[in-house]
Amino acid sequence: MYVHLGRGYMIQVSQIIGIFSVGKDKEYYKKLKNSKGEFYQTEDLSDDGKVDSAVLTNEKIYLSAISATTLQKRINHNLIYINGGKDGGEK
Repeated sequence: MYVHLGRGYMIQVSQIIGIFSVGKDKEYYKKLKNSKGEFYQTEDLSDDGKVDSAVLTNEKIYLSAISATTLQKRINHNLIYINGGKDGGEK
């Protein structure tokens, strides 16, 4: 399953480690290092530089103009659709 991050870019949900809301300082995410001590590659998918979320994968951090809440809702909606309407909370 894929989720749209903006500017026509799609990513597999299985690659996502975390989705975070970005405050005013998007430069913070460009300075993060992985467990090997290397800087993450950053890909800015925002329009006109307005970043609302950061999507972390093993290789990259994607900066998106789409809010973290909207991205999470898209993922949850697709998971429920794929599971035939079950949200995984049923036992």
